[in-house]
Amino acid sequence: MNNNLYRIKSKSMNIRCTNLIGPFILLVALVSSLFLHQTANAEKVLLQTGFEEFTVGEPPKDWEVRGNQMQVTDATVKTDNKALGILGGANDDRVGVAIETENPVISVEFWVMIKGTGRSFNLKVVSDDNIAVNDGGVYVNWNANAVRLYNGSAWVAIDDFQFDAWKYVRVVADVSESTFDYYVGDDMEAAREATPKAGLAFRKAATNPVAQWVAFHVYSTVAQGFVDDLLIYEGSNPPSLTPVEPNGKLATYWGNVKKQSALRQ
Repeated sequence: MNNNLYRIKSKSMNIRCTNLIGPFILLVALVSSLFLHQTANAEKVLLQTGFEEFTVGEPPKDWEVRGNQMQVTDATVKTDNKALGILGGANDDRVGVAIETENPVISVEFWVMIKGTGRSFNLKVVSDDNIAVNDGGVYVNWNANAVRLYNGSAWVAIDDFQFDAWKYVRVVADVSESTFDYYVGDDMEAAREATPKAGLAFRKAATNPVAQWVAFHVYSTVAQGFVDDLLIYEGSNPPSLTPVEPNGKLATYWGNVKKQSALRQ
């Protein structure tokens, strides 16, 4: 073989190989990034439920419960056949779920409908180890066609809120700052795209660096409330969700959120 021709061919092959290395590395990096991004998204979801898996007339199984008037219902629902009804109860009754996270930012989304007039239930995002503690977290209440917060010394109006209609609510709590943002809309998309009431105050400063509980709390309640399609996740960016059931009802994803009630005594 002609040595000059051989050297030319060899150089040409080396150039082609060199030119291919860059795109190949970029392709591997892109695939790895997509895989890691999808994995991270999956890890962000702490709870996702439409209450379909629970028994009507009873509270959600394995949740922390006090009182007997916060139970799954099939009488007033937004999607499919079941929702969570906060139907009344004594002061400080509650139903809530433990959260396991190292992220100081936690988001809570759900459909809500307040039926009747007057004061309804409270939403708490609790940073304390004890679910019964009202301080140190988000403390929001629905009352007389309005939503308001308690900042540790007084009730403060956040916004108007239409009763006797389903609305979609999103709360993004930053435990490191002891503040939260509040969003509301006629559906999920509208709520997520809404301009929030931002930088709202916790009911006193957080007592832990991350959230420990999300709970629905009763105090002087006279108007019943209903919650459907509850979603709790880390961070402030909503994850991409694919409904598990064909009719779009959210399914439960527990991860590691369960904690034994005995540890809370």
